[in-house]
Amino acid sequence: MRIGIVTDCYPPHMGGIETQTYNLAQRLKAIGHSPEVITATRDGSFVGRRIEDQIPVHRLGMPTIGFTPMNPFATPLFRAIFPRFDLLHVHVGVLSPFAHLALQVAAESKIPTLVTFHCELATWAPLMRGSGFFNRWVEAGILFSGVSSLMNSQINQLLTPPNRRSWPITPNGVDTDFWSPQIHPHSSVATGQQPDTLDPATVTKASRQTTVAKTFQAVSAIRLMPRKRPLALLKFTERINQVLGSQGKIQLKIFGEGSLRPLLRAQRQVREGEVILSGRADAAGLLNAYHQADFFITLCLHESFGIAAAEARASGLPVIVRSQSPITDFISEGVTGITAENDSKLAEKTAAALLNGKLNQLRENCTSQPSPVSWERCLEATLAAYEQAKEYRQKK
Repeated sequence: MRIGIVTDCYPPHMGGIETQTYNLAQRLKAIGHSPEVITATRDGSFVGRRIEDQIPVHRLGMPTIGFTPMNPFATPLFRAIFPRFDLLHVHVGVLSPFAHLALQVAAESKIPTLVTFHCELATWAPLMRGSGFFNRWVEAGILFSGVSSLMNSQINQLLTPPNRRSWPITPNGVDTDFWSPQIHPHSSVATGQQPDTLDPATVTKASRQTTVAKTFQAVSAIRLMPRKRPLALLKFTERINQVLGSQGKIQLKIFGEGSLRPLLRAQRQVREGEVILSGRADAAGLLNAYHQADFFITLCLHESFGIAAAEARASGLPVIVRSQSPITDFISEGVTGITAENDSKLAEKTAAALLNGKLNQLRENCTSQPSPVSWERCLEATLAAYEQAKEYRQKK
């Protein structure tokens, strides 16, 4: 099948959509399809079509300040390029003017088209719904999809009631071969069997019956920006250490950069070494950190998928997360992770798991059970969505 992958953002820019669209093209080619990428991202001064890593890439971006990927005059180019494809797969974030322009052209054609939403939409939904574009695209026969179950409801917020439905889920892919766990003992987690909830009597009983090592290692990988809630991570760490008391403590390493770094550096938890700001790390650096940690934690509430958590889960780490997060699509409460409806309860459940040895079992589960986040799963869901897109277009 000849597939046109349309995306504002593509390497050499680096980010979530860039990584996913690049790898999707490579994986589709590996199983016998003929993908081509159409993008507004320039590579230096090059504009046009060329073969990059065995994939034809159409770079249609204009010279812009800050190298912002865009081309508001791409309509004739889309009309010339699109007829060569059997299907279009358009990838959109919150602001994707190049992809939106492509969708207007796709809506005029008869080419089956799948749209995948990669970003959390709730904040922008009223404005996006007011534009009317999304209703027109659905009515023209364009099929929507999201990278997680959460996105289903958010996509429907963009549409009027007659156009709402259950949309396909096309999850992000993770290279589980790269992120696979190294099986080795983790001595920092306590052993024993105690209740999952903590009260003073439980803590006292645990201290008599369980030997707990001094420090538990936690890890997170987020951008240091308000919506990722790094300050909440500091308070979460402090709360766990308050509960643990003299029985042990956790040390959290946060990987990532962002605008809140100066503010975070001034916080007591960072100054005293309870939380370490480890800066940016490449995949190999993160993998090494994950193999040395006891669990992964994120408290972000505005996430469309959670690729860092998916990579941590694939490496064999239990994932600690709020129950409202789409990350719960690929972890199971009490089996491969811990969830709770608020930060305080999540901290108490995590502390209990550290004291009673349950975290050891979670780690064993994550190591022994195949990760549900993989490129095989992603491709299976994506190819199924392609077939749905063909059927959806024929009905219109």
